[in-house]
Amino acid sequence: MAYVVPFCVFFIYLCLVAGEYFYERQSLESEASTAQIKQLEKELFRMQHLVERAIHNQNLDSVAEEISLAATDFNIMVYILLDDTSLIRYANHVVWRDSRASQVIDGYSMALHRQVVDSGKPRIFANMDRLSIQAYYPVITEAPVSFGGKAELLYLEYDLSPAMAKVTDDLNLRFMRVWGLGALFVLGFMLVLHFMLIRPLRALAWQARGGENIPFHMDNTWVFSEIRVLKDYLHRSQQKLQRTQKQLRDNEQRWLFAVEGTRNGIWDWNIASGEVFLSDRWKEMIGYGPHELEGLYSTWESRLHPDDKGAVLSSLQAYLNGETEAFESVHRLRHKEGHYIWVLDRGMLVEWDEQGRPCRIIGTHADVSDDVRNQQALAHLANHDALTNLANRRSLMDALYEQQKHCRNSQQCAALFLIDLDNFKTINDTLGHHLGDRLLIQLAARFSGYFSANTLVARLGGDEFVILAKDLTQDRATAARRALALASEIRQLVARPFNISDKQLHVSASIGVCLFDDQDDIDAEELLKRADMAMFQAKEGGRDNCMIYNSEMEVKAHQNLLIQNELRYAIERQQLSLVYQPIVDAQGKLTGAEALLRWQHPQQGNISPADFIPVAEGSGLISEIGHWVILEVCRFIREQQARGIGVPKIAINLSARQFNQPEFVERLIALLKAQGIATDALELELTEYALLTNLCIMNTRIDLLRKAGISVAIDDFGTGYSSLSYLQNLPLSRLKIDASFVQKIGSGRSADAIVKAIIEMAHSLELKVVAEGVETAQQRAFLNQLGCDNFQGYLFSQPLPEVEFAALLRPPRRKLPYAAPGS
Repeated sequence: MAYVVPFCVFFIYLCLVAGEYFYERQSLESEASTAQIKQLEKELFRMQHLVERAIHNQNLDSVAEEISLAATDFNIMVYILLDDTSLIRYANHVVWRDSRASQVIDGYSMALHRQVVDSGKPRIFANMDRLSIQAYYPVITEAPVSFGGKAELLYLEYDLSPAMAKVTDDLNLRFMRVWGLGALFVLGFMLVLHFMLIRPLRALAWQARGGENIPFHMDNTWVFSEIRVLKDYLHRSQQKLQRTQKQLRDNEQRWLFAVEGTRNGIWDWNIASGEVFLSDRWKEMIGYGPHELEGLYSTWESRLHPDDKGAVLSSLQAYLNGETEAFESVHRLRHKEGHYIWVLDRGMLVEWDEQGRPCRIIGTHADVSDDVRNQQALAHLANHDALTNLANRRSLMDALYEQQKHCRNSQQCAALFLIDLDNFKTINDTLGHHLGDRLLIQLAARFSGYFSANTLVARLGGDEFVILAKDLTQDRATAARRALALASEIRQLVARPFNISDKQLHVSASIGVCLFDDQDDIDAEELLKRADMAMFQAKEGGRDNCMIYNSEMEVKAHQNLLIQNELRYAIERQQLSLVYQPIVDAQGKLTGAEALLRWQHPQQGNISPADFIPVAEGSGLISEIGHWVILEVCRFIREQQARGIGVPKIAINLSARQFNQPEFVERLIALLKAQGIATDALELELTEYALLTNLCIMNTRIDLLRKAGISVAIDDFGTGYSSLSYLQNLPLSRLKIDASFVQKIGSGRSADAIVKAIIEMAHSLELKVVAEGVETAQQRAFLNQLGCDNFQGYLFSQPLPEVEFAALLRPPRRKLPYAAPGS
């Protein structure tokens, strides 16, 4: 203020003096030019009459004399008489005569010439650019000048430079005197102002800045009373400030203690300027030191996670607009090391401007990364399988509900695949649950890596997986074809070997498919139930199979449920029985028999094994039934031996579930010993599915059986996995060609070639071959030609009840006659 006030006063004084100077100069110049114009008007008026009279009297010498006389005034620069062609007739300089005015006179304007002549009104004006007065004065006459054109205009240009210079000199002299006096007055005013106002205020300012311990002292003689009042007010304010500062320090210490106790970061945002105060703890949360981050709004916004940024800024803006009562957000901030942390951000408005707009907001940051991770883990566990990390049943149900809504809108078909591994319990029983879990994890990884984002892969539990294929097509028939193709791909994925702990495992899967679209008004549970029915039908069809749900499966499922319920009591109610189908050699001699199970129900009559065996497999009753079969065969052999009748080797079909039970081989050998039956009296027939586990374990078990005298045959060869590895490595005794291949003999070269290849391969591996389902002499002849070892089928004998088979065994044992097919 000590410098600004004097400078401003002096500057204002200079502006006023300069403004007055230029204004008065302009006024004086205007007065001087106006006075000179009036004199020139008189002169031109007189010259106009003189020229008109001279032309009328034909005495132009007087015009030349008058112009020459006027030229004695050195300020007259140009004084000429022009005719109607702008030709100079008379001029104050003889050299200009008979010349065009536009060529020799700089300031002359032909346009103004014509305008003045046409209007008959003179025009006299001051041209400040040329510092001259220009005059266009018309001459009214009809007579020509000499032998030239008609004289019509007097043009005069008068020099204003001397007059303007005199005005400037007089004005400068006068203003030097006025400015000097004024400067002295301003200087005196500023001295008074300095001692009475500025100096006291300056002293107050220095004392105010000096701190709370410097008292106010001032000479009261030369100051205004207002200054003294201000001094007293500042003194009281200083004392009040000291008390307030002490309270503020105390409150700040309490606040810092509370904040440090909560380990929260503090931020304070000035909305108008964009400046933000960030506490050291706030910076520490994201890995920065106290002086590393700039206190700007962009420091916070630029570190928001891209996925959270839109929602956070919208929430903040809604709070600033008064749409919500509080600002609270959980979002991610980028750490200095590049990763993101979760923070709980709370804010509160504390200041508003005069228009009621928010201008300041303060808030806190709390690191909630651990809490969010725990919540995410809980949410993930609630919707995902803990073992495979696939979606679980709950997540699948939600996806099915959403897909049903989507199908109603898009009219697209979708497919639900229920996948159940065949004989997975066998793997768990033989290799342990740990390896079984690892197999499930590998299979889940295959599914997840193979299928696109348009599918959902889930695990229901155990060895059951579900794949939801969305948006197949709008046509249901086309969707069914695509579903079958997709099921084939799934089976191929499952069939690829699994290498676990230096063991190679082979598994297969049965797949049930349920198609649905906008026409199917059923809930998600019913869809899953239908897929389960289709899967069960696939298992009944021989496993490693795929079935699409149809309405007939409902009836079949109901029938299976009845069968399962009745089958539980079939043994104790003595509804089960065995029949024996003979096995003969190439000469028709009886070499053995296969024990086949039959069920005679009191209400439903004879129930086919094709109907109740799959139900027994699925329900787990097959082990109990298998044990009963072994006991019945042992009883039959024992009774015949008691009668002195020799019984050929009896083949018993074992399920994969029963064979792969822990210590099954040891228990079987002990049972035969307890029953008094020779171990070589039995042969165990296993399907290929029973061998789809670890070959080392299978080799150990079958080797134990072989050493005990129990032979093992492969039943229904060619209908399962058909891996040559178990034929090479397992100590098997016989191989039974499935009836489906035998029945096609003679139908084509490919069918005959398959049978031939199986027999040749078995013989090369030193395995005996039994052909099942031989019904015609042509089939027998073809098989004989290929060197087939044994035959079984209706051509020789149908399955015989125990009494009839026992009669067949009584001596003398004869060759079996050919029986008609189906007899």
